[in-house]
Amino acid sequence: MEPKIEHLANGGVGGRDITRVILEHAARISKEQDISALIGLNAALARDLVDGDRSSVWLIDDARGELWTRVADGIGEVRIPKATGLVGACIAQNEIIVANDLSNDPRFHRQMDRSSGYKTESILCVPLRADDKVIGALQVLNKPGGFSDQDSELLRLMAAYAASAIQAERLRSEADVARLLRHELDIARDVQMRLLPPVHGEASGIEYSGFCRSARMVGGDYYDLLPLENGSFAFTLGDVSGKGIPAAVLMASIHTLLRSLLTRNSEDLRYVVQELNQAVHRSSSDDRFSTLFCGVVSADRKEIRYVNAGHIPAFIVSRDGKIERPVGTNLPIGILEGGNYAERMVTVKPGSLLVCISDGISEAKNAKGEFWDEERIDEVLLEHRDSSVKQVNDALVQAADHWANGAEQHDDMTIVAMRIAL
Repeated sequence: MEPKIEHLANGGVGGRDITRVILEHAARISKEQDISALIGLNAALARDLVDGDRSSVWLIDDARGELWTRVADGIGEVRIPKATGLVGACIAQNEIIVANDLSNDPRFHRQMDRSSGYKTESILCVPLRADDKVIGALQVLNKPGGFSDQDSELLRLMAAYAASAIQAERLRSEADVARLLRHELDIARDVQMRLLPPVHGEASGIEYSGFCRSARMVGGDYYDLLPLENGSFAFTLGDVSGKGIPAAVLMASIHTLLRSLLTRNSEDLRYVVQELNQAVHRSSSDDRFSTLFCGVVSADRKEIRYVNAGHIPAFIVSRDGKIERPVGTNLPIGILEGGNYAERMVTVKPGSLLVCISDGISEAKNAKGEFWDEERIDEVLLEHRDSSVKQVNDALVQAADHWANGAEQHDDMTIVAMRIAL
């Protein structure tokens, strides 16, 4: 397995550390063609992402009634009875297990430590699922201070990628190329959809709704809706250049990194976006970049701070029928190393509707190649300014589809709509 990235100065994973870990591993993963090696890279990324000491990938051998290590740090292949240990419990129960105190945990398989000489102090174990079936588990050992709920969430996402690689390996061994390609796309789309937040919801003083429909099976648009601990509310809509799996890989990296940065430092959006830009520029090719509109609604719901990185300006629709487009834009993310990003602020009134869209909406085309008139967007928003945010999203999509009149969707279509409570 890949050697551990030594990235921690004080035993904790900060925003910069998570950014560096993901992108350093992403560079290796993107170049790796051998699926067997890719499984090891995924396990190593999972280990480093949560600052664990060792990781392993366990698979089920139904014929022998055993679990065995497909990949494991520090040891060779290990086989144990199917229901043994915390990893066995994780697989049998199909649920994430966090154990930070093993001293009296009857599920802990102590024989592993006795035979290997290693001392296990904490365990995080996540099921691996493929085709709606548990096929194994991803396990990480010994994080200083113990594993957290955030670690569980990060490892859940990494487990989806690991399961995809394992299933792809199995399909290739069967030489089923057509089924393999379809499966990889299905998994990529599933992972991409898992990254997106719940489609509809409410936070204190905000009703929100998101919509994303890819032009292909996987796409490069992304959005996020994130209540923050200080009572503010972050939202993002971005559009990665290109389409298909390459765009989806960059989309997943940006989504994860940006969420981590916002969670740690939402008070300085300029810093957040500049850190993101630096990381993406260092790890991506020249033709890979992303436009981005990132904003934070204040805890009192009276102001929105935002950074626009080359994206379509948002729409703010007041209850009296006025539409405001927040000014100011910067270069897209990843184009220029060391780019400066300006943070701006706009005030909002109670009941205001805020809508962000991708160019799949604003540049919808019909069969003749004619673009949708953007003024129609204003008309739809004004017509539905008192509707629910989900109805606003539905109305925009229906209007764009009506213009396309059956023409193939040429770009991903994504919308984020929010309403400030009265």
